[in-house]
Amino acid sequence: MSVAAWVEVRRSLAGTLRLACGDRRGLSYFDPSQEGFWRSFRAAFLAYPLFLILLTMRTSGREWAASGALRIVTAETIGYVIGWVAFPLAMVKVTELFRRERRFFAFMVAYNWSQIPQSALFVLVGLEAASGILISGITRAIGIAAAFAVLLYEWFIARTALEVRGTLAALVVLLDLLFSLLVVTAAAALY
Repeated sequence: MSVAAWVEVRRSLAGTLRLACGDRRGLSYFDPSQEGFWRSFRAAFLAYPLFLILLTMRTSGREWAASGALRIVTAETIGYVIGWVAFPLAMVKVTELFRRERRFFAFMVAYNWSQIPQSALFVLVGLEAASGILISGITRAIGIAAAFAVLLYEWFIARTALEVRGTLAALVVLLDLLFSLLVVTAAAALY
């Protein structure tokens, strides 16, 4: 990537962190144009190593032995790509239904970049769980808190970037959650 690309990555990640702190001015860190939308898919490449780490954490040794690494990584990578493509396609229709077509790029750019800190958070939680430092009840509570924080974060991004009421933002989060569950289930069925 060029220097300009890395500057955009750094700026976008700063925006995601501002949004995570509940600061709506974080949206000003993103390029909400069509070009910015396409460039925001760089986040998929940057988050992919984190995705692979999470995959190793959630796949049992028995699954690795039975199916093999190539099959599992291939199936999960296909699911990863589908997830990155399917949700924006669904959001085209959702923004039409909400009469927020003009806010599509602003939302999708912030949403795409927000996947990096979300993935990093889940890797940290997974590493803590794998370390065995804390008792399982506390580890489970931390995992639930992290999942809740991510849902709240996505809700804030949807509400702020789409400029919609909280209930409509919650529907966007629910749609994302359903898409994610569908993709994960379909990918896991392949091995």
